[in-house]
Amino acid sequence: MAESRRVYQIAERIKELVAQHLNYTADPRFNLVTITSVMISPDLRMGKVYWVVSFPSDIDRKARIAEVEVAFRAAQGHFKHTIAKKLDIRFVPTIRFYYDDTLDTVEEVERLMERVKASDPQ
Repeated sequence: MAESRRVYQIAERIKELVAQHLNYTADPRFNLVTITSVMISPDLRMGKVYWVVSFPSDIDRKARIAEVEVAFRAAQGHFKHTIAKKLDIRFVPTIRFYYDDTLDTVEEVERLMERVKASDPQ
């Protein structure tokens, strides 16, 4: 139990550090990016950082997501270095960044529910 709490605490700290770093980065590709969650393996070797991006109405969603993915891949080592400086742990997890498509799924389900309601004769 104590081990899982430690993993959770480290994951939350990494989430804070990455989010803070995004606020101070000069790369414009990180504008409107939010870190939603961080998952760390029990051995603290691997970490998954999930993110979403807000879309202005005139921007292509897929192109914007791809642009941010490229930015995260390019800055992966920089984020790991930042985390290593701030965390006092023996091994810094290898961090991978993933687009969090949960909100997209919710929107799709809501859209389908509206279609079902519209086609229902009652």
